[in-house]
Amino acid sequence: MTYRRADVASSSGWRWGVVLLTAVVGCGRETQAPAPVQDPMEALEQETLHQPPPAGCTEITLGELENGIELSPVRYGQQPTYRGEFSNLGDPAVADSAYIRLDVNTALGLHDLANGGTNLFSCEQCVYGYQDAGASTAKTFVAESGKLFVASKVSPQQTAGAIANVLLRESVAAPPLRVPYTGTAPVEGGECRWIRFAKWSTIRPGGCDPREGALTTIPPNHTCVADDTVGSDGTLEESLGTKTQGQACTYTPAASEDQLASTDCAPGYACSSAYNDTRQCLATCDFMAADPGCPTGTVCGVYGLCIEQSVMEPIGYLFDPALIGETCSVNWAEFCGVEGARGVCVDLTRSGHGTCYRYARARSECGAGEELGYVSYPLANGGVDNTSGWCYPDGL
Repeated sequence: MTYRRADVASSSGWRWGVVLLTAVVGCGRETQAPAPVQDPMEALEQETLHQPPPAGCTEITLGELENGIELSPVRYGQQPTYRGEFSNLGDPAVADSAYIRLDVNTALGLHDLANGGTNLFSCEQCVYGYQDAGASTAKTFVAESGKLFVASKVSPQQTAGAIANVLLRESVAAPPLRVPYTGTAPVEGGECRWIRFAKWSTIRPGGCDPREGALTTIPPNHTCVADDTVGSDGTLEESLGTKTQGQACTYTPAASEDQLASTDCAPGYACSSAYNDTRQCLATCDFMAADPGCPTGTVCGVYGLCIEQSVMEPIGYLFDPALIGETCSVNWAEFCGVEGARGVCVDLTRSGHGTCYRYARARSECGAGEELGYVSYPLANGGVDNTSGWCYPDGL
């Protein structure tokens, strides 16, 4: 089993491991005809079409963005993070990386990028990038102002939208420095870059949301199979058979990018090799749901799959009986609590015994005085999955 690590914030500097339409009426005046409805993204684009860059700023453009599973190797961030490149930023021989990071619960609609305060620690909707990424001349640029519009959302990792009138300010690292989300602050008199308008879409063919209560509907005779460990991003598979929990199955890959893979499992079951060398039908589940709904004798594990605890433990997934908030018998375990109220055991105080901290998918799901740590799962070919988050008291 590959080694996992947990990353957390610490005030002591320690880090373990790792629209308005009006009608005028009265006084003999006729009611005005309503203005034609305009697409919000078109309105944003028109708003900036003839706008000059802010004084002293260089206009740049944003290339195509990809989400975690579209990258090679796969790289899922602690929150949905879309990666691409800016143009016209620095040395043309060195890539200029571009990022949009959203909170898992970022809603459809318009968001003000000024709310982040040019600080990558505090922004829930973040636009930023690195000029000459990886070079000694690298510079960080973080959105100081602008608009971000989320037009559609299949899952937290699969969205489409636009940014407009985004001013990116040269920034440097600032406290907090050693946490899952490090801070930044603008450089006084620093350089600035400006994006007039840009669209993005990380929605892919067959994309779905594995979470319970998701807005997207699963078509008949299909199963939404999670692609990330926390089960917040998924891909549809055709379920063409009747096989259920534990039965050996056959998985047929998609013939093209626009088609779906198929299995001989019944709907609601994935043909998976996540826990064994051979594929078997495993019921899909959401371990964050009050009732994950797994078959008797199984638990909801990583990748939203039901499996026996006795199968998970020998391959390195540790369980502890402590409930949320209680002291664990070990300093580290991926699972504590019970079905419907799961957490992770982490020893933040170095006492030798961890505390069972509740799992969460979003920073916005953590309470006042809490921060979102994460379990880091290394993937094949150098990939990483940091989507399994958990809330803990900040300052420990």
